[in-house]
Amino acid sequence: MKLSVEETLISLGNFGTLQLITTAVFSLYQFIACVVAFSVSITLKVPEWECVTGKCADAVRDGNGDLMAAFCQLSPSDYRWTSRTNIATEYGVYCSSAYLAALSISYYFVGYAVGTTSLGVLADRYGRKRVVVPVLLIYTCITGLVAGSSSYNQFLLLRGISGMLHGGLQNVTHVLQAELIPPKYRNACNTIKEGMFGFGLSISAIMLYYITSWRLQFVILCALLAVVAFVVATVLPESPFYFAGKGDMDSALLSLQKISRTNRVPLPQSLVLERPSKAGSSPTSESIFGVLRVSMVTKLGVLSLFYAFFTMALLLYCLSYHVSAVPGDVYNNSFLMGLTSVPAYYWLYKYGDKLGRKKCLTNLYLLTVTSLVVAWSDSHGTVLFQAITVQLLAFVAARSCMLAIASLMYLYTSELYPSSARSGLVGLSSMIARAGAILSSYVLVLDTYDPSLVYIICLVAALLALVLLARLPDTAGTQLPQSFAECDALFRGQGRGPVEDLSRVA
Repeated sequence: MKLSVEETLISLGNFGTLQLITTAVFSLYQFIACVVAFSVSITLKVPEWECVTGKCADAVRDGNGDLMAAFCQLSPSDYRWTSRTNIATEYGVYCSSAYLAALSISYYFVGYAVGTTSLGVLADRYGRKRVVVPVLLIYTCITGLVAGSSSYNQFLLLRGISGMLHGGLQNVTHVLQAELIPPKYRNACNTIKEGMFGFGLSISAIMLYYITSWRLQFVILCALLAVVAFVVATVLPESPFYFAGKGDMDSALLSLQKISRTNRVPLPQSLVLERPSKAGSSPTSESIFGVLRVSMVTKLGVLSLFYAFFTMALLLYCLSYHVSAVPGDVYNNSFLMGLTSVPAYYWLYKYGDKLGRKKCLTNLYLLTVTSLVVAWSDSHGTVLFQAITVQLLAFVAARSCMLAIASLMYLYTSELYPSSARSGLVGLSSMIARAGAILSSYVLVLDTYDPSLVYIICLVAALLALVLLARLPDTAGTQLPQSFAECDALFRGQGRGPVEDLSRVA
């Protein structure tokens, strides 16, 4: 029986033990990555304080309601912290040194941009698992070192390295999961995994509220990362698509045999794996540089995806880090933003296959644009219930949509790019997204001049992404392209089409 790698994978069960373990372990990793990435935006804020001297009381009274300006005129003996101390208070990164707090975010995303492409290229050359396991072990060690950092310079350096490792892992784990799970459940498992990223923001807010030491939090994350590294190293196989993309069909068959043993489903009798068209023909033509040799339609499609990634990160991080400017308590707002992402992920889980990837993305962008318009029109914050305002709800809705878009974009590009260069191209897309993430911190500075500017930039960027994505092909239920020839055909509307469910074939 002659079958493609995708068809053979389906014959071993659409969702067996291997797929369950893959989804669970990468969902746990995604949760950890969210806490590592976003917890710093909360712990770098100046906590609550109160006056202990008359000089302090006079400064507050003369400050005309600007408590931060009054605080920055005081000496440490004039006040005391009334809530837990954090990174900002421990390293003194506030008032005249407040710019150092923004550096923590910039270092992280500069490192992310470096890691996202370099590790993706390595994963295409040496294998997904062969990159993920050692990088996970290093990431575990770096997270532990962050907990023991003795100066802010050390903290910044470790944040940059942590961002680099997270960037690489983010993309390669996306690709490895997409290549180990058949089309029928690929969207569902991806949504569950990405849902942990939004859920992680809520848990992060709870952890930071109840765990008084930010160092202890990083120790806990270090232990969880060690568990993830152990499971990936001992249970998951190398991707059969990686070997097929290299033309090594014998190794691809060995990977499928490991999946067969884990799922306890025998391989089809007399199995012969179908070799992908032009697979392993040339190291250069099937690397990320192969995108330069495809048709103009495919090139324009890839450029559209690059811009969509840039816009996705720009809006997501603008909305995430702008939470402190929204009326209400930062812990409550962060928890609410994470919690309310659940409906968006559920919608994606339910309709990601029914409507298709492209239609889901365009609908989510329309909802984002609508929510931003509502938030912009309610700039004064009309109170609905206690601290809940119309602006906050619209703000939360827009961010929830962007989280769902981010989830689907990684899956969508994994299904569009060929196996021979999938990790590298997804990594390159993600590196371009980091430019949007870095730019987001500077866009937010415009809020001090005119809050409308932030909304205008986000709206224009979202509308352009909506137009560009509408011109791309859909990939729901289709076979993963394994070479640039198959990728080119997919962009030109001549893809291989939906695969037959062979899960009962043995």
